[in-house]
Formats: sequence, structure tokens, C-alpha cells
Amino acid sequence: MQYGICNLSLVPVRTEPSDKSELCTQLLFGDVFRVLQISENEKWIEIQIAFDQYQGWIDAKQYKQVSEAYYTAHLMQSHQVCFEDVAPVESSAAQHLILLGSSIPFLSGRKFQIGQEQYTFDGELFQIPSVLTTDFVKMVCLRYMHTPYLWGGKSLFGIDCSGFVQQVFKILGYQLQRDAYQQAVQGQRISNFEDLSTGDLAFFVNDNGRVIHVGIILEQNLIIHAHAKVRIDKLDEVGIYNVETKTYSHKLGHFTRILVI
Repeated sequence: MQYGICNLSLVPVRTEPSDKSELCTQLLFGDVFRVLQISENEKWIEIQIAFDQYQGWIDAKQYKQVSEAYYTAHLMQSHQVCFEDVAPVESSAAQHLILLGSSIPFLSGRKFQIGQEQYTFDGELFQIPSVLTTDFVKMVCLRYMHTPYLWGGKSLFGIDCSGFVQQVFKILGYQLQRDAYQQAVQGQRISNFEDLSTGDLAFFVNDNGRVIHVGIILEQNLIIHAHAKVRIDKLDEVGIYNVETKTYSHKLGHFTRILVI
């Protein structure tokens, strides 16, 4: 078994081993994974991302191999998260720019190591408060405000609805699954609209009842979600109401609670 880590700012993960294939998710700097298989032409590797067990294909030149011991140690420890939009990381070989929500593995002071290579982080570090507040949760959500929608995206340069939710919760110290329908079974169900709190998740369905969208409750009648861009819209017991178009953009399914504030 081979293991790897993303040592670039952002790497596309695709459904098939081809540059023409659909983007299904992305790796950010510091994400580790298992290598499942190598394509016949050896240009692509299929991976399983440790954070959410998501699988897909990346370019075989866009990662750094690590040992099983490094991979296992990475899983056993929590890591610092970059809290700047873009922050510099320097090694003897190059300077990298890492993005909001990226993991900084095994950081000691300002130094960390990947394989035999030493790195220095020169950005703002993030400390999760011992007690989460509604204002803090809102602040993290708003860091992504106006980020353009990108299917499979997980960064400030493009993000989808479930990627937005996953990244916000990662910064807050929680591991969520990648897709909305997977996130929909995490946490505790909330039955009543009146019982909603900041940080609760709202899920939305198509005409067949399948979960197709997710957003984060800011207040009882407001939701932040990725739809064309990360935006704030009104929420009621029917769904998401877009005040600009004066139409409902999404049909309400159910609510869950993961954060305890």
C-alpha cells in the first residue's frame, strides 16, 4: 500500500483518470490519502482521502509520497488549520501559497516536515475556542462569502454547497462527509423550524425526495449556502427564498444539528 500527501495549494480530484473527467472534489495542502491503484499509463493514481474517505483520481505528478508511519501518525493527531485566505509556506525547494482551511501537519513553532523536507509556515494560525459561540460560527461562515460556485470545489476560488459546509466545519474542528446526501445522515435531526440555532444544517431535496443541497443556518430565517456563489438568503418552512428573483430556489427537506453552542 502506498500513501501520499498534497504538497500543492490545490489539486483537482476527478471521477476518472483523465483531464477531461468531471471534478468531484479537491485536495488542499496537507491532505493525506491512500493510493488505491495506478492507471495503466501511470499518469494517474486513484486515491482515498483520509479526512472523508472520498475516492477519485489525481495526476500522478501532483503529490508527495509518504510512509505508512507518517500517514498513520497524521490520522492520530489533530493539526493546525490555515486561517488566512492565502498564506506562504516555504521549503528549501520552493515557496508555496496555501489556502484557507488547509492543514499544516505536525507544526512545531513555525516549522513542520513532510518526508525529509523542512517547511516554514508564515501565516495566521487558527485556534479553535474552547467554547464555540454563534458569533464565531458566523465569522467562519462569512470568510467564504461571495466565493463563486464550482462543482467539486473546496476553496475560496470556487466551492460547492457541501464543500462549503465541510470546510467550515473542518475549521471548527468537525469531520463531515463530502457530499450533501452523506452529510444529511450526520448529526441529530431537528423536527421544528422554531428550534433552529446558528450552525445547524438545512438539507434540500428534489421532486423525488433526494437530498441535493445543503446550507448552514445563521439565524432562524437566514441561511448561508453556495448557489452561484456563497450567499445569504431567507429560509422558511417551504425552502430557500431568493429575494432578488422572488422565487424559491430550493425545496426544504430536513434539519440536523452537529454543533452544540
